[in-house]
Amino acid sequence: MYTVLLAGGGHTHLEVIKSLSAERDPFIRWVLLSPDRYHYYSGMFSGYAEGLYSLDEIRVDLKQLCLDKKIDFMEVAVESIKPDQKKVVVSSGQILFYDRLSIDVGSHTAPDFIEGLQERQVHIKPAHLFPERMEVCQLARELVIIGGGAAACEMAFSFHAWKEKRGRKYDVITVISSGPFINEQADPVIESLFRQKGIQFYKNDRAIKVDDRYVYTENDRDIPYHEVMFLGGAQAPKWLEKSGLSTDEKGFVLVDATLQTVDHSDVFAAGDCAALATHPHLPKSGVYAVRQGKVLAHNLVASLKREKLNDYIPQKRGLILLATGNKEALALYGKVVRFGKLAWLWKDWIDVRYMRKLKKLSD
Repeated sequence: MYTVLLAGGGHTHLEVIKSLSAERDPFIRWVLLSPDRYHYYSGMFSGYAEGLYSLDEIRVDLKQLCLDKKIDFMEVAVESIKPDQKKVVVSSGQILFYDRLSIDVGSHTAPDFIEGLQERQVHIKPAHLFPERMEVCQLARELVIIGGGAAACEMAFSFHAWKEKRGRKYDVITVISSGPFINEQADPVIESLFRQKGIQFYKNDRAIKVDDRYVYTENDRDIPYHEVMFLGGAQAPKWLEKSGLSTDEKGFVLVDATLQTVDHSDVFAAGDCAALATHPHLPKSGVYAVRQGKVLAHNLVASLKREKLNDYIPQKRGLILLATGNKEALALYGKVVRFGKLAWLWKDWIDVRYMRKLKKLSD
């Protein structure tokens, strides 16, 4: 009997679980390890923050899904791995041994390069922390979001829409970006929408320090806040660097095109926690993580059977659908930018359909 440990309930591992049929190899035992019994779908975070979706609509019950798929489920967090000994230490104190290990533990937003931020920010990752942290941001009189990518912009728009619907017109939302928001095609539209909605923003200025009252920037700005949130890019879980696995300069696990780690053929990694050696600049996005699932599912089994492994080849460009509040959105694909209600309907259809398919697996 072989044991395959799936560490983390991220997008890629959900796709692996989906692919497992009743006729699968009976000599392979599958075990999912997750610190929470629910998977929260990040693509619907902004809609939840705005009040468009309920908590149940944005999450999947991993425990029930595993029960229906005849997979063992353990509600534990991975604390360390010993790849040379093929063992994993989890938060319950147990030591688990494996024949194949796959890591899909995502990323977090807790950087240590901004003084004072770690202990003062509202953490929304790991994803299972998300629901309980949203209310403090919704009710904050002064909310500062550090970051300039799609996630930072989307959450600023969503919190603004939530506040607007509740008459909180004196609340202030500020976005601080160290560079452009998205690109030269999208930024003029985003900036125009920020101005229309009264969302303050500072581009090409870097947050360097946070104390109990202000966020300080390189350009000598002192921005007051009640709550501060960092959405300036994925950060690697600290334990990965101590795992004995090779990592890139940011601490993400290095994998080759087969999603195997570059120095341990019995350990795989996918999603945000992995860095693809063949595509080192691949964005951390669920769009890519989901598509890794089919390759990962095949390769985990094929590696046990000593069969040919498949390569994961990312699509050349990914579609970005960025919600801007009040059921409007930006559609970004390469240099093409479209704004309006149709883009939001497109996003809503994709997200709701994805979640319905996942929930049907455990019905």
